[in-house]
Amino acid sequence: MRRSTVAFLAALVGAPVVATAQGTNQHRPVRDVLIADVNGDLPKFLGFMKRIEGVNRRLRLGAELRVFRATFAGDQTGEVYVYWELPSFVRFAEVETKLHDDPEYRTILAEMEAAGQGFKSELLTIEVTIP
Repeated sequence: MRRSTVAFLAALVGAPVVATAQGTNQHRPVRDVLIADVNGDLPKFLGFMKRIEGVNRRLRLGAELRVFRATFAGDQTGEVYVYWELPSFVRFAEVETKLHDDPEYRTILAEMEAAGQGFKSELLTIEVTIP
């Protein structure tokens, strides 16, 4: 009896989480925005991004990788942003799993870290454009 009560309470508490997840429009386009630390060497960083794009293609992830540098941005002028564009949250989760399971991708991240480069912040956004 005690186990079933615990299971019932867990299901009851988890129900709002499921409803919330469904309410996030998880099938809308997703953009993962990473703020990069290029450690003063943008060309080297872009070389790493080119290699990551190669992993993207090899694994057939279907993510669009784009790199931007902020201009006319006050204190953020010069910051570098990496955008991963994917069709949905579901696809984002699949891509993240495949990337982090890939030895070549992990090697690139380790080389970036050794060069004092990497990502200092990340945000995940969904498109809310009105159709």
